[in-house]
Amino acid sequence: MRVNLDKSVSAVTAGVEQQKGFIENLVQSCAVPIFVLSADHRVLIWNRACEELTGVKAETMLGKDESWRAFYDHKRPVLADIVIEGNMALASMHYGIFSKSTLIPEGLQSEGWYSNLNGKDRYIFFNAAPIRDAEGNLLAVVESLEDITDRKRYEEQIEHQANFDELTQLPNRSLLNDRIQQALHTARRKDYNMALLLIDLDNFKFILDTFGHDVGNQLLKIVASRLVGYVRASDTLARQGGDQFVVVASDLGEPEHAATVADKIRSIISEQVKIADLEFSITCSIGISVFPRDGEDVQTLIRAAGMAMYRAKQQGYNNFQFYTDEMNALSQGHLTMGNLLRHALERNELQLHYQPKVNLRTGQITGMEALIRWQSPTLGTVSPAEFIPIAEETGLIEPIGEWVIRTACAQNKAWQVVHHDSLTVAVNVSARQFRGGNLSAAVSRALQETGLAPHCLELELTESLVMHDVETVAAILTELKKVGISLAMDDFGTGYSSISCLKRFPFDKIKIDQSFVREVTTDPNSAAIARTVIAMAQSLHLKVIAEGVETEGQLSYLRRNGCDEIQGYYFSRPLPAAEFERLLREGRCLQLPEEHICPRKTLLIVDDEEAVAAALAAVLETDGYHVLVANSAAQGLELMANHHVAVVLADQRMPGISGSEFLGTVKEIYPESVRMILSGAADFDTVTNAINCGAIYKFLFKPLAAEELRLKVGDAFRHYESLHKRSERVMHHSQGG
Repeated sequence: MRVNLDKSVSAVTAGVEQQKGFIENLVQSCAVPIFVLSADHRVLIWNRACEELTGVKAETMLGKDESWRAFYDHKRPVLADIVIEGNMALASMHYGIFSKSTLIPEGLQSEGWYSNLNGKDRYIFFNAAPIRDAEGNLLAVVESLEDITDRKRYEEQIEHQANFDELTQLPNRSLLNDRIQQALHTARRKDYNMALLLIDLDNFKFILDTFGHDVGNQLLKIVASRLVGYVRASDTLARQGGDQFVVVASDLGEPEHAATVADKIRSIISEQVKIADLEFSITCSIGISVFPRDGEDVQTLIRAAGMAMYRAKQQGYNNFQFYTDEMNALSQGHLTMGNLLRHALERNELQLHYQPKVNLRTGQITGMEALIRWQSPTLGTVSPAEFIPIAEETGLIEPIGEWVIRTACAQNKAWQVVHHDSLTVAVNVSARQFRGGNLSAAVSRALQETGLAPHCLELELTESLVMHDVETVAAILTELKKVGISLAMDDFGTGYSSISCLKRFPFDKIKIDQSFVREVTTDPNSAAIARTVIAMAQSLHLKVIAEGVETEGQLSYLRRNGCDEIQGYYFSRPLPAAEFERLLREGRCLQLPEEHICPRKTLLIVDDEEAVAAALAAVLETDGYHVLVANSAAQGLELMANHHVAVVLADQRMPGISGSEFLGTVKEIYPESVRMILSGAADFDTVTNAINCGAIYKFLFKPLAAEELRLKVGDAFRHYESLHKRSERVMHHSQGG
């Protein structure tokens, strides 16, 4: 018996030794540089590839705890030592770039430059991972090395080309913006001034045209070299492009100190330049902007310096100018525009365009919004966004506003006489016009002169306008209502209105702001705001109109939730009077989307794999469901906007957004829907959380038999039915039934 036991032990020992030998031979023959440390930091294996990379022979390393000697000139832990110690603090002390391994649990990885590693500067990627026995005890740590020097240098070359000017090797426009941003951050934190100097070489184009681009390029390099020699290390010098350079002078004592910097730059650039047999005397013009006096962001400071630089050019070159408010070209433009606007009325340069409003129950045009346009012989087509603020500032908004009201009333009356339609024309009222004290009189005068019935005129006032000085606003609105016109609150949802505030104002209609309409089918917050506005308006017996409707999905969603009217490009852009009259003459109506199949039989399947979605649809269509299929979350939301969907079945793993995230959005926008998900076992935790949050009714594990799928979907529809009936009972009781 003893003999047999000894033989067994010997056999096991031999097997273990044979296995160790096999592993060692495998590591030795591997092309990847590898070394192995024991739990007490001694080198067990140093393979041939490691010898070739480091230039250190295995015999000098084996059995010693000095693996660091291959990489450093002083003692410090290699990555494998840190894994043995299990101390991440050591990694942060000794390695600039390190992280946990993306491949191996408990492993670490690092990378960096190593100078004179076997005679060369090399960029090495390290990966160290523990080897444990069956009980989890640490046996050794294996560390692999990869020389990625060529790849790293190529990446650095690409990065350099993207951020540095090829000719001068100075930071280019892209990197300059980042450097200015950093300088601004530091200036804010330390509360000091910073100057931006825009340097433009005078008459550089003449040099290019006369002597050619080679001479011009050499001249630019000389200028760049001179600036590099002057600018402080803490400052930034960049080539903006062409013959322009930028200096960002940080930590400026006083803004005026930038003048000293500019004068020195002007001086060194103007020194004689010799290229081959040619001699040049070149000068520059410099514009200066200062943070925070002239701006607090990159673009504002660059623009201000540019304005100052052009002023320096106008002053006769070879000088510098600080930015001042008077230099602001925009202000000059405002003055010009204001002067032209004064004569626009008398010269018949203003006109009105009309955007139709449509009833969502009948599809009929109920009215239009009058929108002002300016076609200036001098400036061309000028956007209202540009000239209305100027009209407000100059007081021109009051005569212009009166003209708009009178013209809109006259045009509406003319259309009513011809087409016998009781249309309502809406006119926007500005803050200055509203508070000017003459609005009620102007409205009464326009109605009397044109003969338009008061109820056919609607004034639109923004939410922000009416929410200031509520008492005064309420008095003005009451006075306007006495005239008999309609009132609408415009851009609703962008301010802080509440039901209690709205109840104080005699509004007839609320307009949902287009910023919410734009995302009503994709953003839960926008959808919630739209639904809330509609519900609030209905509780106050106000009509609701949505502006900026551009898609059928937006239209269907708003219609389904009780919105009364819409306007937007889905039906028509704003039209000149002649085109709008043609629209009336043709009797054009909005083709309302058909009321689709009863929601209690409509199912939406969302899966990015078309074949899978089609197979699921084929199984479920046999049960009489109206099955819709989407291959992305965006398609799914669009289909839900256009159809009454009872049950949604989504795959968990889709590109860009998970099924549970998609169904979370569906829950917020379409809370009445029943939502199910198809998932694998690996998604269990994510899906469970979604169920606990109420986003998902049930989840179905893959693979799923056809019969089980049909049963689960049937359960979902029955659940929808029960919820629907419960909702109807609640509504019935709330109405006193």
